[in-house]
Order: sequence, then C-alpha cells, then structure tokens
Amino acid sequence: MKIKPFILRILLFSIGILIILACKEETQAQTNGIAHFEAGLKAVDADNMPQAFQEFLEAAKEGHIDSQFNVALMYEQGLGVSKNESEALFWYESSASRGNSGAQFNLGVLYENGIGTTINFAKANEWYRKASEQGDGLAIGNLGMLYIRGQGVQENKVAGIALLLTSAAMDTSPENHARNNITATRGLTTAMITEAQVLSDEMNRANNVLVPLDNYLNK
Repeated sequence: MKIKPFILRILLFSIGILIILACKEETQAQTNGIAHFEAGLKAVDADNMPQAFQEFLEAAKEGHIDSQFNVALMYEQGLGVSKNESEALFWYESSASRGNSGAQFNLGVLYENGIGTTINFAKANEWYRKASEQGDGLAIGNLGMLYIRGQGVQENKVAGIALLLTSAAMDTSPENHARNNITATRGLTTAMITEAQVLSDEMNRANNVLVPLDNYLNK
C-alpha cells in the first residue's frame, strides 16, 4: 500500500519532533549527571563517602561514565556503601562498554580473579585488550601475564615478556609490577628475551600496542 505524500510528510515531521525531544532529554540527563558528579566530588573532599556514593549513583543512572566507574569502585571497596562485588561488576561493565579504560582494566581484574563472578580468562583477555588499546600500562602488563601463563590465550612467553617490557616503560608507578614479573618468569632463553625486546620496541613506537602484538602472533 502506497503512503500518500502528505501523510509521509506528517510522519517525517512527527519523527523530527521525537528526535528533538530525545535530544533535549539526553542533554538534560547529561546536565543532571554532571551536576551530581560534581556534587559527589565535593562530598569526597568533605570526606562524606555515603553522600558521595549517592551523588555518583544518581549521575551513573543518568549515564555519566566516570560516575559509573566511581560507583563500581565504591561497591568493590565498600566505600560509602556496603561492599557488593556483583554491583561493582555491573557498573564497571556499564562504564567499560562506553570506553572508560580504567573500568575496562578493573573489569579484566574481576574476571581474572573471579571477583563478583566466576573466573573467566577469556573475558579478562577481552577487557585487558580493550584497555591496552587505549594505552593503559597496567592492562598491558596484565595481558602479558595471561600470555606467559596461557590463560584465556595460547601461551606465548615472548609476547608476554614484550607486553611486560612495554608496560614497565609506559607506567613506572609502584603499583606496576611488570619488571618483577619479568624477573620471576622461568624458562626464558637469551634469544627469547632479545626477540621480546624487539617486539616491545615496536609496541612502544606504535599508536596501538595490539597492532604489532597481533602481527607477531599471526606470523
């Protein structure tokens, strides 16, 4: 059945109104989210963690990505709210799926260690890769350990050591144990270490460490 032109114009006009309304609602939600997020930061400065949690939660419900991360972290650590690892997993996934690299890294940690869920090395690998793609040094190191152990991926110590070397170069914070993990890795030959260093040099030059990694693995 052919729709008459004037009816079609009415339909398009109605759709246009709906799009405008949806954009306005989205903008309002973003404004509300930012306001609650900023209120949450003020509550943190005032050392009022329960209030901070409530503010971040309201912002998270409005889709504020950083607030979703904060809510997840507070649930995981029991800050301002009762510890709830399942809720932490939910909010990390909400933030990680929208590109927050910190949430992607933490989500990988939860899956690797079975926190709030069952151990799933394949999922850990997935989220570490996403965070590594954004240049998260800690995620790159943890991804390297998965390759060294053959957890969720085929074991490849050269790739693992290369990732650890890259991680150590990118993130020199005390929280990064990449260099210690290199020293603790057994079964390495001089040739393997040399090959890993060459691969790591390629990773350090690349905009995305996964490109030289995948090229090496697919040779």
